[in-house]
Amino acid sequence: MKFIKNLSELTKNSHKIRKDVLGILEYALGEAMPESAIKEAVKLEEDLLKVADKEFSLSHIKNIFVIGGGKATYIMARALYDIIGEKITEGAITTNESSKEDIGPIEVIAAGHPIPTEEGVKGTKRILSIAEKAKEDDLIIVLVSGGGSALLAAPSFGISLSDLQTTNELLLASGASIKEINTIRKHISRIKGGRLSQVAYPARLTALIVSDVVGDDLSVISSGPTVGDGTSYEDAYNVLKRYNLTERIPSSVLSVVKNGMDGQIPETPYPGDRVLSKTFNRIILSSSAALESARRKAEELGYNTFILSSEIEGKAEEVGASHARIAEEVFSSGVPVKTPAVILSGGESVVTLDAIGKEEGGPNQECVMGFAYKMNFLNKAAFLSVDSDGIDGYSGFAGGIIGGNNKEIDGDKIKEALKKHSSSNFLREIGGGIETGKTGTNVNDIRILGVVK
Repeated sequence: MKFIKNLSELTKNSHKIRKDVLGILEYALGEAMPESAIKEAVKLEEDLLKVADKEFSLSHIKNIFVIGGGKATYIMARALYDIIGEKITEGAITTNESSKEDIGPIEVIAAGHPIPTEEGVKGTKRILSIAEKAKEDDLIIVLVSGGGSALLAAPSFGISLSDLQTTNELLLASGASIKEINTIRKHISRIKGGRLSQVAYPARLTALIVSDVVGDDLSVISSGPTVGDGTSYEDAYNVLKRYNLTERIPSSVLSVVKNGMDGQIPETPYPGDRVLSKTFNRIILSSSAALESARRKAEELGYNTFILSSEIEGKAEEVGASHARIAEEVFSSGVPVKTPAVILSGGESVVTLDAIGKEEGGPNQECVMGFAYKMNFLNKAAFLSVDSDGIDGYSGFAGGIIGGNNKEIDGDKIKEALKKHSSSNFLREIGGGIETGKTGTNVNDIRILGVVK
């Protein structure tokens, strides 16, 4: 399967380093597909069903339900059905994949991302209804991947879809980290922050998770629908205050948060809560695995490699600039790795917008522009940054690449584009926007830096 749709355009009149960096990305995306991870995690041997580290005798299970949400859940559900198809009683998943058919008894509901939609609300209601009717002798397999925070939309009573949409838009534009954003999402939802497990109890529940967050924090991935929540309504309120949102978010949302602080609304289930005692969570795919795959490919191509971290966060422009400084040190002194070198990193960068939807762009694109603005020898280095799900911010690109060719980069144009958050237009002009479309996976951002002499 080929992911980069405009590869020939991106590599036209380019040096080998640029072509190799793109080839490494192509390989890493192929190795990060959730289908293989599901087939590794789930085995059916006669009467014995193995799901991750758990074993279930089918003679002791009345029904198997499959539910979940996220960008990768369609591929996950399809792979699961290939293994245990006729054993599944009923199911429903929400995903951002449109025009997808149901998978046997698993209903596939196309919903909106990154802003929740009416379809997502209806789909999540269906998911909750399945979880609610499950009994103690039933097994629920929950499929979770990045994007579930928007795709699993069940606003707290009193919050309209419109208010939820406005809140998500404000949060995504605020510059808050995904952990901070999800602290609020969990406290204005009827499914997040362990509440799905609460609804399903006392049924047995096993969640198979594709991680798209820094540090693989289970409580943050898709806002942790099956994970105990260590945050509180007070924490949610403090996030709103920190980013000056208390006066801007809808009154219904602020009311829920304040009522929760006053004890009028129950907190999300805490870690160790009884309603989580029948829940087992297992990460089956993460950013670290994608970076290791990229490392193997780079070494196969003859490069010395170094993985900086899979947990790099920060303002997109600054993350890119830090990679430029690393490239200069590699070039001049061979630290932390000698040339020819490939340096890899993952994590999640952010962009703070003055106005939502003002321009077309995304954090990965601003990341490579921040790199170019600080870089002095772009013909000897190539740097790319992509969102592994194929959609970077509000744009048609997965991310961008700069360097590894002889194109002149106008620093003033970069500065102006960063100021306006119009990264897509800039990269389109220089042939640096990476197009993949929806990849079917979601393991956070992937950054690849190549340096030669």
